[in-house]
Amino acid sequence: MKKLAALIPITLLVILIQLPISKADFNVQPLELNITMTDKFINGNTSEKIIARNTGDSDINVSWYIDNPTQDSIRENRTLIPDLNWVELEPKQQILHPDIDTEFYIYLNIPENNNNLNQHWEVWITFKQEQSYFFNFEHAIRYYIDTPTNLVNNNKNSLNPEINYQNYVILLIVVFAILILIIVIGFNIYKRKNN
Repeated sequence: MKKLAALIPITLLVILIQLPISKADFNVQPLELNITMTDKFINGNTSEKIIARNTGDSDINVSWYIDNPTQDSIRENRTLIPDLNWVELEPKQQILHPDIDTEFYIYLNIPENNNNLNQHWEVWITFKQEQSYFFNFEHAIRYYIDTPTNLVNNNKNSLNPEINYQNYVILLIVVFAILILIIVIGFNIYKRKNN
């Protein structure tokens, strides 16, 4: 019985050694990205990309998620983005083949309002392997977003769509008034010539 009791921990140790404890079979580049908007908000594809590379010898499934860093790890002069849904990546997940680069593109959907002007946000884009191991490594990329300090003249009205609509209605009323005035003057001139 004592031999059996001593054999059980040794057997468990051998089994645990055979199990994959961690697999870091991929990496991502670059480790930091910065998007700076000068005179307008960028919505949709930012043309910024993250490259993931499978360094192992078999296919792996990789996905990502967006996360706010903790206050003690955020860079100086940066704040947390108010809504993580404003940052997206495409594709949502990808099977990485050995020694082949795969690109993930960053999309933004930040509402154009005065509260979002002159902001300096930091979010983390974290990639993880979808297989379960005892420990899984994740790769986080720091993504800095600098919004415009102000907007150029032709974009100022885009902050309030009601102003655009009101301006359009006023312009139509003025154009119709001028057309009616021209018709009335033309009719009076024609009437005088015939009399």
